[in-house]
Amino acid sequence: MKTVCYLMLICSLLAELGAQTPDLGGVKVALERYSGPAKVSATSLDKFKLRVQVERMGESQPLSVRVELPKSGRNVWPANDVEVRDEAGDAMPVRRSGIEWENLLVPLADKVSAFIVQAVPPSVQLPRTTSDKERVIQDATSGVELRIANWPQGRTAALSIRFDDSHPTHLSKAIPILREYGFKGTFMVNPGPKEPGSRQNYSFETQHAEWEAVMKQGDMELANHSAHHRGAKGDDDMDREIGSAAEAIWKLTPGKSKLTALNLGGGTLWETTHTLRHYLDKYHQFDASSGSLGMDDSYGGRVEAFRKALETHLQRGLWCRVHYHYIGDGLSSSEAHFRAALDIAKEHQDKLWIAGMADIHKYQAERSSAKLTLVKSDAKSLAFQLDCATDAALYDQPLTLELSPPESWKSAQILLRDAKGKTIQAAEGHLRFEVPPRSSSFVIQATP
Repeated sequence: MKTVCYLMLICSLLAELGAQTPDLGGVKVALERYSGPAKVSATSLDKFKLRVQVERMGESQPLSVRVELPKSGRNVWPANDVEVRDEAGDAMPVRRSGIEWENLLVPLADKVSAFIVQAVPPSVQLPRTTSDKERVIQDATSGVELRIANWPQGRTAALSIRFDDSHPTHLSKAIPILREYGFKGTFMVNPGPKEPGSRQNYSFETQHAEWEAVMKQGDMELANHSAHHRGAKGDDDMDREIGSAAEAIWKLTPGKSKLTALNLGGGTLWETTHTLRHYLDKYHQFDASSGSLGMDDSYGGRVEAFRKALETHLQRGLWCRVHYHYIGDGLSSSEAHFRAALDIAKEHQDKLWIAGMADIHKYQAERSSAKLTLVKSDAKSLAFQLDCATDAALYDQPLTLELSPPESWKSAQILLRDAKGKTIQAAEGHLRFEVPPRSSSFVIQATP
């Protein structure tokens, strides 16, 4: 009898413990920097939706709740689409780090005791992702195999080289050295004007004419690092910090796609009632805040770390990203170490597509939404349809089509013509064709 009662007591305690600590799918909820009587709890309402309850227990001081969303694994939240609303449905201001949008700090007004954290659908729907099978045509009649290449120019992987903070050494060191190697760099700029009382470096403003000359040459890329690299307090301030920087970049690249990489910057704090997606869509940006290897010498062993990272990305056929701050002796990255890393990239240049971040992002997005459809074929020709769902006004990076002909075509001249009958030239020595990322029809012909 005693054993049965003991077991019942254990089950009761376990049930009570389970009720107190519900499964939140890896989400962590706690009062921020607080030791006192107030308590916080959370309940999962749906996938990517939870309710947070605060019991003040007589506490009168201001309270803030930290919500940490899982950033990896099967329970990862779409952090850029997450908002917070009170129980009346009104959006609440949330503070986040510039490069950790999955960590939310929610300040509580006196009368707020509960709120909802949820992921909301983007206002601009993303194109459907196609399968690898949909990006290939294997035709038995003609014997042709046609595919959308993983990367342009027959490359195995991609590499972007990024520079943050609009430092003068980007003009005096980084760009001249990149040009020596024939590499394209992406420069995260802070183009805002000097603000009263600020000690920030405003070299982009003072060197505007030099940046204008760089962009006219067309071999480098600009990206959005916010106007002043100071964060923002409120919706209007955040809108200005992202929007004015985007507009400054567009003015330097007239006639070009407005799609730009955005990184809000480490060490910055942003407060807004909106999702990050709201700003990304409004200003034609894409999030570039994660997945990059820092190359500052203070981390130690950066050249070897880059070598290993590049080898891994080549093996897996992925996009390798690295970022620098200032280039020069006594600065964040020495010129010697910078050149050593570029030498490693040069060794693998035949396998790497070294391009700007926007170029690489565009190609990935275009390819992931594209598909090939066989229309008709015979022994000497193949007609097909390319469908691409990305916005043509923003996504303008040509797609590469790779053709594997049958043995009977080996001695023939192979031509690709678009819907207007225009011949598209193949890359020299290869049956690779660059085509616009637009929905269109094509014909492949083998002629004697």
